[in-house]
Amino acid sequence: MRAFEMIYRDEVSAKAVAVFRYLCDRQGKYDFCYVSHRRMAGDLKISVSTVKRALDELQRKGYVSVEQRRRSNGSKCCNVYRCRDPG
Repeated sequence: MRAFEMIYRDEVSAKAVAVFRYLCDRQGKYDFCYVSHRRMAGDLKISVSTVKRALDELQRKGYVSVEQRRRSNGSKCCNVYRCRDPG
């Protein structure tokens, strides 16, 4: 994946790189993954607010797309994350 080469050259924080690698690892053979902010924070040993800031940074730079899923009644369900090649 070319994104791994680019993310180290780009001005991306170390926490954002860790979150990106985590998401790419979690999606495995699929092109998406479902994981909560709390789970990411616990697995990476960082705070939930740090996870949120890292995801915002990754979205702004084009490394991750986030899709908000909703239940049939319209309430929020979960996020779907996709690692992307920003180039």
